[in-house]
Parts: sequence; structure tokens; C-alpha cells
Amino acid sequence: MILVGQYDSPFVRRVAVTMNFYRLPFERQALSVFRDFDAVLAINPLGKVPALRLDNGEWLFDSRAILDHLDSQVAADRRLAPADGADRRHILRIEAVALGLTEKLYERIFEAARRSPDKRDPSVVARVERQIESALSWLEALMPSPWLHGERPSRADVTMAIALTYMKEKQPNLLARRERPALEAHCDRCEDLPEFRSAAYSAVEAESSGWRSEAS
Repeated sequence: MILVGQYDSPFVRRVAVTMNFYRLPFERQALSVFRDFDAVLAINPLGKVPALRLDNGEWLFDSRAILDHLDSQVAADRRLAPADGADRRHILRIEAVALGLTEKLYERIFEAARRSPDKRDPSVVARVERQIESALSWLEALMPSPWLHGERPSRADVTMAIALTYMKEKQPNLLARRERPALEAHCDRCEDLPEFRSAAYSAVEAESSGWRSEAS
């Protein structure tokens, strides 16, 4: 299989980390949605990553659709989310907030990195920052110890830890506004796992596509 996208993308990383947990081998084509937009557009009609090319040549788009397929490739007891029941609903609820946080972080970072100051809408920025703050507070209150739900890492843990790393790397000023000790400890715990280290955030790839951190 071939995974398309850079490791500064939290959406690409959560697919890669999941594949590492599932011991599913893959190659990676580190295309940027900015620098290599035409090439990405030729793969995905929306010009977005991640995209995953299956061994039969079929393409899958969007991390949610890709994870749904990956779950079908491993035994039920190895999946990062149960197939059904209350535990699945709980994990997917946490994942939904963590993934939504990631999407709002992307919106906020896009404003800082891709729009000139005179073209930013302060009301939009304020709304997005309020959503980010609300999501972080909700997730912090879960007090993961060590995991967000259950006795082993789940899809919620993967998504949340990657979101926080993304925030640390690209929007540290937002994280610095209020301490998040439980989430920071959880992020460190996850990022120290071999499945995460093998698909670590790449500042080099971020820089190559023109992203920059908004200094605190």
C-alpha cells in the first residue's frame, strides 16, 4: 500500500500510526497539498490528503474512510476501536471531539500561515479559537491515565495525541494560554510509543511546503 501525504499533517499521521499498530506495511509518497497540489489533485479530486492506494490499485480518501477499511484488515481484538457496543460509542465520541479539534486547529493555522493579516477576519478567528479552547477543556477533563478509554491505546488516543503535537508544532501560542497537564502527559506517553515514533511529526516536511509556526 502507498500512503500519500506529509508527516506534518495530523490526518496523514493518524493513518500511518494506525497502520503501524496494525503491522500493515506501506510505502509513503510525501506530497504536499501546497507544493505538489497538481499531483495531489490528480490522485484525489479534492486535492486533499491522506490518500491510500491499496495493493489492488484502488484509492481511498479521507482518514475516516481509510481507518474504516484498515479496521477490516485485522482481527477484532487488535482494532483500535471495538466493532460495536458502549465502548465503541465512547471511543468514537472522544475521537470526534479530537478530530474536530484537529480540523479547527487547521483552520486557525491556515489563517496565520496562509492569509496576510489584512485579510484575516477577527470574528472568524475568535470563533475558531473558542471552539479549540472548548474542545481542549473537554478533553483535559477526561484525565487520561494512561489512556482515554480502556486499558490500551485506542483510536481516540491516536487522534488526540497527534492533534496536540500538531498544536505544539504549529500553534504553540494557543497551547501556552492555559496549562493542559493531563493532555500533555498523554501526548508524551503516546509519542514515545514505537508506532508513533515510526511516523513522527516532520518539521522538515512542514518547512518544505511553506508552513511556519506562529510564535508565542
